[in-house]
Amino acid sequence: MDDMVRLGLFILCFIVVLARIPAVWSRQQRPLWLVLLMLGLGLTLLLKSVTQGIRHLVGIPYLESLASSLLAVGVATTLLMFALQTSRPNEYQSTPFSHLRYAWCTLTVMTMVITFSITVSQGTPHRDRFLPTPGTFTAHTVYWITYLLYMVGVTTWTAVLFWRCIPRIHSRLLRAAVLLFAIAESAFLGFLATRVVAMFSSSPKTLPLGMYVSSFHSVGITIGCSIAIILPLKRSVANWRHCATLYPLWKALCEALPHITLNPPRTKLVDTLTLRNSQLRLHRRLIEIRDGLLIMHDWITPEHLNQIHAAIPVASLTDDQREAATTACWLKVALRAKEIGCAPVEDPLDLVRRGGVDAMTELRWLREVADAWSSPLINDCAAAINLVQSESH
Repeated sequence: MDDMVRLGLFILCFIVVLARIPAVWSRQQRPLWLVLLMLGLGLTLLLKSVTQGIRHLVGIPYLESLASSLLAVGVATTLLMFALQTSRPNEYQSTPFSHLRYAWCTLTVMTMVITFSITVSQGTPHRDRFLPTPGTFTAHTVYWITYLLYMVGVTTWTAVLFWRCIPRIHSRLLRAAVLLFAIAESAFLGFLATRVVAMFSSSPKTLPLGMYVSSFHSVGITIGCSIAIILPLKRSVANWRHCATLYPLWKALCEALPHITLNPPRTKLVDTLTLRNSQLRLHRRLIEIRDGLLIMHDWITPEHLNQIHAAIPVASLTDDQREAATTACWLKVALRAKEIGCAPVEDPLDLVRRGGVDAMTELRWLREVADAWSSPLINDCAAAINLVQSESH
């Protein structure tokens, strides 16, 4: 049963690790990618078949215990780095403090390797899970004291940072990931407590209890890292979808006003197949659409606006939908007026006051306009006004 749980977590870890290899080049995502990689390797070393294979291949007893403990140190240290990045308190960012943190980690690893070598070479007696014999003080005892002091200190520090930064996170998915980290790190302190008790007690109950608590920690960290690493991919897909929704509206404005865009519109197929830099493309698209609206409202007269208001049904639309439909309709009329050579009005109407107070609300508003842009009602309304406008011009 234990091996099945570890195997399942190992598969989940490496699915995310392989799927999100680009996270290695992202400063924000790299720590969690490394956590998943080290956690997956650590879980692999705990599988009975892998443990037996390592001992048969290398011939050094309990080498997998050393490797698993060093990977646990790596996971704890990397999670601390992520917690510091997430919370970003000024007192943790000074260079001397960073050097002290890395020096502590390096000293811990070196001490563990040296004491492990002494323990194995001298054949020091030990118990299951490579625990020292109670009532003795050897290099093996130093190994465990060094490991537990580092892990308790770093895990406590990390858990406190995660709990502190949860209220400041606005994204629900990221908040859920950090909450899982905080719970898992708090639970891991329980696992470390069972190991402290096991150093001084021969009770057979402490080892199974520690194993269950450790599994809970592994589940929490694996799921939390998976959520946090996949979150940027989710955002990228959402940005790509928003770009596709805004494409018809944006393309019409860029063709009428080529100077508002840095890059001329490409075909719908090419634009849809462009997956890179979706956030930057969406940001530019929002700005260019807003610039186009600010210019094109110069071609709308009060008569045009009255005709649009009369043609759009009030009962079947909400206030936001009616405003979006009005904006889409007058924009179609303005584009046609500019195309046939009508002169801008001397005193333009204030038609572009409606919009967002930030990027998210601006996107929401322009998506409503883009949805109305393609509706048959708006096409018919604009076509009727454009026909009269073309005849009079």
